[in-house]
Amino acid sequence: MESTTRTGQRPCESEEQSLGTIELAAIGIAHVDAAGRFLHANRCLCELLGYSREELLGMTVKQVSHPQDKNVTDEVRARLRAGVIDSFQMEKRYLRKDGTAVWVGLTISVARGPSGEPLHDVAVVQDISARKQAEDALRRSEERFRSLVELSSDWYWEKDAEFRFTKFDGKGVTDGRYDPQRAVIGKRPWELPGVVLESADWQQPRARLLRHEPFRDFEYSYRDQAGKQYHLSVNGEPVFDEPGTFAGYRGTSRDVTARKQAEERIQYLATHDGLTGLPNRTMFSQLLNLALETARRYRRKFAVLFIDLDRFKVINDSLGHEAGDTLLQETATRLKKVLRSSDIVARLGGDEFVVLLQEVKGAEQVAAAARKILSAVIKPMQILGQECRVTASIGVSMFPADAADEQSLMKNADIAMYLAKEEGKNNFQFYSKGLKTQSLEKLALETNLRRALERNEFSLHYQAKLDLGSGAIAGVEALLRWTSRELGALAPAQFIPLAEETGLIVPIGRWVLRTACAQGVAWQRQGLRPMRIAVNLSPRQFADPDLLTDIAAALRETGMPPELLELEITEGMVMHNPERAIALLTAIKQMGLRLAIDDFGTGYSSLAQLKRFPIDTLKVDRSFIREIPKDAEDRAITEAIIAMGKSLSLTVVAEGVETEEQQAFLREHACDQMQGYYFSKPIAPGEFAELLRKHEPLAA
Repeated sequence: MESTTRTGQRPCESEEQSLGTIELAAIGIAHVDAAGRFLHANRCLCELLGYSREELLGMTVKQVSHPQDKNVTDEVRARLRAGVIDSFQMEKRYLRKDGTAVWVGLTISVARGPSGEPLHDVAVVQDISARKQAEDALRRSEERFRSLVELSSDWYWEKDAEFRFTKFDGKGVTDGRYDPQRAVIGKRPWELPGVVLESADWQQPRARLLRHEPFRDFEYSYRDQAGKQYHLSVNGEPVFDEPGTFAGYRGTSRDVTARKQAEERIQYLATHDGLTGLPNRTMFSQLLNLALETARRYRRKFAVLFIDLDRFKVINDSLGHEAGDTLLQETATRLKKVLRSSDIVARLGGDEFVVLLQEVKGAEQVAAAARKILSAVIKPMQILGQECRVTASIGVSMFPADAADEQSLMKNADIAMYLAKEEGKNNFQFYSKGLKTQSLEKLALETNLRRALERNEFSLHYQAKLDLGSGAIAGVEALLRWTSRELGALAPAQFIPLAEETGLIVPIGRWVLRTACAQGVAWQRQGLRPMRIAVNLSPRQFADPDLLTDIAAALRETGMPPELLELEITEGMVMHNPERAIALLTAIKQMGLRLAIDDFGTGYSSLAQLKRFPIDTLKVDRSFIREIPKDAEDRAITEAIIAMGKSLSLTVVAEGVETEEQQAFLREHACDQMQGYYFSKPIAPGEFAELLRKHEPLAA
């Protein structure tokens, strides 16, 4: 077949010879017109790009160029065709038919006619992908090497046979810490300026050097001209020449200052409180044991003071944790200021601090220190724009009088601190052996109290409320009783405060509520008339988010009509958070229950405040009834409470009525109901049923 150009004209003989030579060439060659279209492409170029000759001759150079490279030759081709340059070379990427990229080296010239006019471009195309890949690999390798060098914190050094530095290089050698020309070269390590000789044991590494042995991780420190301390870790190995003669050392030095500081910080955090900077429990234990050893050796006395802040939780809950943290920090500062420098103040956690008073002469010196602490703590402090005050309860344990070991000293001080709280807070108490007995008794009481529910040791007694107008029983109050297998019968005053303190009152109160409702339904099934039962709610129960759920469950499970259940709460419970109390009491009223204020007159309520709460009943505290009719003041208070209740259309009930005179006074002043031993003490369910049968109201 005769060879033709893309224009269809038969080439002349010289052109045929030229095209034949191009076809046999081992590199790609192409003729390209002014528009960039392929006029001719040899076999090698077609194989390189993966196109047949027919396919390629229908395409332009830009169609086979990589998108990012398709315009790179435009400007230089224009200069070439204009005769400004004779040829040019360039590297670019083509795209094969399968979409893969190939790097090529181009040498482009222009073929011209007899008059010098440009006929077509002649492009010599060489596959340089392998070279590019090698260059890229070399570049990445060099980049990795440079990166590693930059990231390395090592210094590289060499020493002569006399252990003097002959070379010192690496990152940061001229940053002001080491100038190799002035500070290092020609000197031995221990001769360098700023080296802290006492920071390491230099004898061992110098002995290794003399024995020409390798060494690892030898650490020492030095100070720069500004006095800042740095830490180095050094590795080295001996160097021997060809005959085996010792020639010196080579190795690396690394700045480990950050690591040493981190280790010191970790050690500090392990032994100090992060918030206040005081020693923590771990460090205080170590210091206390050291004090014990010293005191035993020299027969000295010292004291341990357990300190608990009394109102910390109130401030922390109301103003937030930031305020609580500020309060703890200020307290720590005040404690350190009022004590001697030899005394130790530590924070055990929460709002608990502990003090070690070293070398005291006796209890009076300790008492003086405790008074200083109380005085310092109670002073007002500004926190988040609010003036706040806290007090402290302090327990004191003395060595050797109260204990001779760490655990006993700490435990006894803790016991004494709880006594200080029971004594009204803002005071200090010394430990005594009697306190330990009380503490053990309290522990035994708590242990048995936790088992009481599962052992079915609780029961309810019922005290009647007498209608002073009709003489009929108008209602009954359910009262909790506990008979322990191990401790016997206990009065409510013995265990209810502990149940409130530990939170056990919530499940116990839930049991009381359900049992009382079940008993009311049981009496009706026995043929007795419906009886309204009053159940006391404790502060913990009143604050429990599940209270409404518990009430609904008790009514639903027992079938008790809600109008026959009355819940008794104290003034303090509703006045602690009035807005929440109003919302909760309203929800209870919507369930159909009645509400009573118990022990009225002992709290802080006023007539205006009472009007805000959906109360049905007002119970006059027994402390006002006890001295009636002898005490004029109690008579006046009782009359005022009855009048207040009447003005609010409340049912007024007097508690603790024990004499005929008291009953007569209450009836005379129109009190609605009374409750007390004069009519009936709290009795078992069966006894109350009999009492109720005997006092049925007369038929009209």
